[in-house]
Amino acid sequence: MTKFSDIELFDLLKKDITKHFFESNSASSYDISEWKGQDIVTFQEDLFARTKSTVSEKWFYTYFKSDFKKLPRIDMLNILAQYAGHTNWAAFSRSQNNNYVPETPVSVELDVIPVTTEADISQIEDKIEAKIINPPKKKGKYAVTAAISILILGIFGAIIYYSFFYQRTYEFCFIDSDRNTSIKDPIEITILRKGFTPLQLVTNNGCIQFSSMEDTLQMYVSSPYHKLDTFKINLHQYQNKENIRLEPDDYKVMLRHYSKSSQSVKERIKMLNEMIADDALIYQVYDNEFFGVEVLSKKQYINLVSLPTSSLKNFTLIEAERKNGKIVKLKFKIHSDES
Repeated sequence: MTKFSDIELFDLLKKDITKHFFESNSASSYDISEWKGQDIVTFQEDLFARTKSTVSEKWFYTYFKSDFKKLPRIDMLNILAQYAGHTNWAAFSRSQNNNYVPETPVSVELDVIPVTTEADISQIEDKIEAKIINPPKKKGKYAVTAAISILILGIFGAIIYYSFFYQRTYEFCFIDSDRNTSIKDPIEITILRKGFTPLQLVTNNGCIQFSSMEDTLQMYVSSPYHKLDTFKINLHQYQNKENIRLEPDDYKVMLRHYSKSSQSVKERIKMLNEMIADDALIYQVYDNEFFGVEVLSKKQYINLVSLPTSSLKNFTLIEAERKNGKIVKLKFKIHSDES
């Protein structure tokens, strides 16, 4: 008995997906191939809510909005089948094929009749009509073959998925949200990994690369002049290089400005005095190995950065903490000029 082809099964799954989507959502059309914009976003969110996985907009256009005659990866088929209320793709396929009503092909077997007269031709026509009206019934045993095919397909799909996904390298670049420019200050990134110690990364060029074995991960990002932020990254939506926007910390930016500014000494002293708490903890970090860190008072720090010396162009803010509108902790470094 002939069963549904894989492409026919996928078309049936898309109809099932649409049905389940409209149980709790709405869209501009009942035809999933006509969805776009917010319809796709709503579907992505609903898919993630039900399966903890989702698809990218590019994937949606490839498989749902075009006549792409190739099945998605087996892991994606399993996710979509789960969304539609089935255990996996194999279970969905079995349920559809069990309800399959085949169109029995007409097989006409003719007796050899010598054609000599119009009566002979009429006799042949009667036999053909009889065969069409009462086609012979044939029974085939496809259960074992289908089960083996599905098993092989699942194993093959799993091998492709793990070899592709586990070894994939991802690249993310960090952008200043106000200036829309790449961040060139040092950035520290901590990536949480289930069952492993956190991955610690540092970049001075604004971009990082790493490999991941998980679908989703959490990323903590720290930059001297930007607010500490946490991001939940969904690698299913990863395309090529992705940009992450960081929001500047205005106090830290102002502190750097007034510590390196060419404005008058009097104005710089006034602004720094207003920004820094009287009892602030201030540390200066040195390049040399003999004298690593020095503790400065607020007055010492302001005097240091208020002197019109060329070394201030090498000023780098390492850390700054603020409380009640005042900076209460400050760590900085003035790099030695090796030129």
